Amino acid sequence: MAKLVLFLADGTTLDIPLARERVTIGRRADNDVCLPNLAVSGEHAAVVTILADSFLEDLGSTNGTLVNGSAIAKHFLRDRDEIDVGRHKLVYCVDDDAVLAPVVDRSALRAAAGDLGQQVEAAKPVARAKKSSGAARAKRADASASRAGAVAPPAKTPTPPAAVGPPMQPASRSLASVKLLSGPGAGKTIPITKDQTTIGRAGVQVALIDQSGRKFRLKPVEGDAAPLLNGESTPEQGVQLKAGDIIEIAGIRLEFALPSPL
Repeated sequence: MAKLVLFLADGTTLDIPLARERVTIGRRADNDVCLPNLAVSGEHAAVVTILADSFLEDLGSTNGTLVNGSAIAKHFLRDRDEIDVGRHKLVYCVDDDAVLAPVVDRSALRAAAGDLGQQVEAAKPVARAKKSSGAARAKRADASASRAGAVAPPAKTPTPPAAVGPPMQPASRSLASVKLLSGPGAGKTIPITKDQTTIGRAGVQVALIDQSGRKFRLKPVEGDAAPLLNGESTPEQGVQLKAGDIIEIAGIRLEFALPSPL
């Protein structure tokens, strides 16, 4: 699973797994990643993830969103892309095990905050930081506890980490899935947990896997050509998927697997 690494004002970093199809970033408390700073718009930007691909989109922010120093409207994210949102820096990582060294200049952050007439507060992430072992885990736990005490959300709008991401499925339920056969994520298996799951690449070619009970149907959504199913073009009305079907979309091949019998 890909993630964003947020550099905090105290010199530490915080991992934000991209566990949802759409993760919003902004100053308002109802964003998935809340950055309480006047340089950040109420709803500033969003990261949309489809299978192994993630896209960053500026949502008409006042100060703009930068990737590697350049302003963007919509950007296909690549590993280690540096994102600037207001006075905050985030780095996109394809590997959720990646560890980035804190490189934030704390004095520069304080100066930037002074320009805005307010203190730079710790961000409120929607996702838990990834656990690690040993002294590093203990150090991060202490830092997280300190930040939580400094920026506690109002009682009427709590945002517990347990609410992040899609609802957990009962242990007894098996899920259908697609396995990436090519591309950067080759070998990765992705469970289908929703009634409707989009696959492909936004702006290039997108299809929908529609689930009804234990039946799954592939339907074309976007693109000059329909995705291929076992080498044949998918009709507009869609076609029912079977175990072992090979889907070709946006230059990526996937294998569909049905849930095992209950």
